[in-house]
Amino acid sequence: MDSKNYLSKSRYKLALECPTKLYYSVRKDYTNKMDQDEFMMALAEGGFQVGELAKYYYPDGRDIKTVDFNEALAKTNKLLHNENVTIYEAAIQFDKFIIRVDVLKKQGNEIELIEVKAKSYDNYESFFAKKGGYIAKPWRSYLYDVAFQTMVTQHAFPDWEITPYLMLADKNKTTSVNGLNQLFIVEKGKNGYTSVKTNPKITSDLLGDNILTAVNVQEIVNQIWVGDDIDPRKKTIEEQKEFIARATEYAEHLFDNKKYNITIGAKCKKCQFRNDNDPDPLKKSGFEECWKSVYQNFDVNTPHIFDIWNFRSGKMLDRSIYTQDELYSDSNASKLLNPRQLLQVEKTINNSVEEDIIPDLFTEMKSWKYPLHFIDFETSMMAIPFTKGRKPYEQTAFQFSCHTLFEDGTVKHDEWISKERGVFPNYEFVKELKDVLDKDDGTIFKYSNHENTVLRQVQRQMESEPNSDDFAELITWIDTITNWKDENKIRHAGDRDMIDLLKCVKQYYYHPAMKGSNSIKAVLPAIFSTSAFIEKRYSQPVGFGHNLSEKELWKIDPKTNTPYAPYKLLPNIFDDLDLTMDELFLENGEIQDGGAAMVAFGKMQFTEMSDTERNALSNALLQYCELDTLAMVMIYEHWKSLE
Repeated sequence: MDSKNYLSKSRYKLALECPTKLYYSVRKDYTNKMDQDEFMMALAEGGFQVGELAKYYYPDGRDIKTVDFNEALAKTNKLLHNENVTIYEAAIQFDKFIIRVDVLKKQGNEIELIEVKAKSYDNYESFFAKKGGYIAKPWRSYLYDVAFQTMVTQHAFPDWEITPYLMLADKNKTTSVNGLNQLFIVEKGKNGYTSVKTNPKITSDLLGDNILTAVNVQEIVNQIWVGDDIDPRKKTIEEQKEFIARATEYAEHLFDNKKYNITIGAKCKKCQFRNDNDPDPLKKSGFEECWKSVYQNFDVNTPHIFDIWNFRSGKMLDRSIYTQDELYSDSNASKLLNPRQLLQVEKTINNSVEEDIIPDLFTEMKSWKYPLHFIDFETSMMAIPFTKGRKPYEQTAFQFSCHTLFEDGTVKHDEWISKERGVFPNYEFVKELKDVLDKDDGTIFKYSNHENTVLRQVQRQMESEPNSDDFAELITWIDTITNWKDENKIRHAGDRDMIDLLKCVKQYYYHPAMKGSNSIKAVLPAIFSTSAFIEKRYSQPVGFGHNLSEKELWKIDPKTNTPYAPYKLLPNIFDDLDLTMDELFLENGEIQDGGAAMVAFGKMQFTEMSDTERNALSNALLQYCELDTLAMVMIYEHWKSLE
């Protein structure tokens, strides 16, 4: 059989988002942005390793490693003739459904079906919403996955007594050993498939105490099957269908290579089958096809209401209004849009290229005290901790960059990164950061609340240590530069509480080139396109810093006759290494966003590489993080030049 025509658990989960996606997902001529994203996230969070660790909780299992489903099915059926057997990646087929079960434990006709997820788990009650006893939205896809697998298995083997489990990373447990993460090394083979190389000498002593928990979800699966999982008042038309009938309908459309009846709506905003910015422009756009099937005059280049910053588009779509021009012409536009959204729409439909600055920005800037410190952190939250005494998904702060701007215009750059494998870096991270920032009482800037959140989390980690008194000075210092709520929900702020530059952008600044995004990756190119000061200053070598001092960051792209986005000018430091892109796990060998930085740190921790490769990866992280804080300096410099 051709397995691509059968409904697997991953395709079933995709159909729950939008059943029309099934048609696009199995065709190579459509853009699909999700495949690489899911791989990168699994690598970043340690999902591949969690799956391998789970096998050691069910010893003596038979591992079916082949990716060919027909071969896996034959091997599974042969093993199932045993009275008692444990199988990893068991293959099961019924009608037009196929699944691969992470762990299947068979004792007679009693079956434990275990689905392993690299997701944090607190308690059983977390599966449910606070009101009504319905399943909490963040858990639905995981629990539907198990419900689907249980359904397929029950139909394939009606005489079995099946108990479904979710195996999860338990946030209430701590590792009792060092180096647990390093027992599982991620590899990507020549065939493109990812595997985990395990230490052949693994013992129970090396694994230590269990940090994964298998949760019996039989009652929840039953709840899903009978349709009591979602509040009936909030169900879509698809969600109102009976579970098996719904899955069967999806399977038949997929098997017959038939596109499911198209419905468009707010769900389309995050569609992965859009081909904007696709490196292969010949690939089709499923998003565009769907919208053109409903609106014949749909033009993908016409500004869409999806592009409006932080706009909830449901009510407009219900009225068949989907362009910004239609929205702006609507009598209720001023009620539906906040001032910033309205400004974006006005500038978009008027083709304005002028930036907009609210004068209150300059008033606030006068309150900032030199020297100005611009900081950025790179962090990771891994399912399997690196060091003893840590919980799954604890915050790990492995890098910071800080640019300090003095009143005379001179700039100093400081940086720090943890490169050692298996070392918990957080406390050294804070110590080094304090050494940089504690030399004066100048204003400190962050971009978004991430840095505040990280420091508060690290502070709690210090406070929970048996020797917490050793960290008293650092614990107190964190209070001085952060803000927090106490047990009574009253907010407090330190004397040097960090200024959020992102908040300043949202309150005071907009440029049409940002296209509704407030990301620093959108703001910086917009400023480059308009700022005479930035053009003059950065069309020559930066002149300071550890990694970018010799770089010219303002350059014209001859293809567009506009300045390059500075992040695109970061040099590929892997060019001189004998590494393929598959080995790097990074697009083009470049680190251009926080997700890639997290992947890079994870790769340094749990993959085999030479010292040369490790240093190259570390240098890539350093130059990326340095540009993040330099970008903050550039934004400030542009604003300052306009006073």
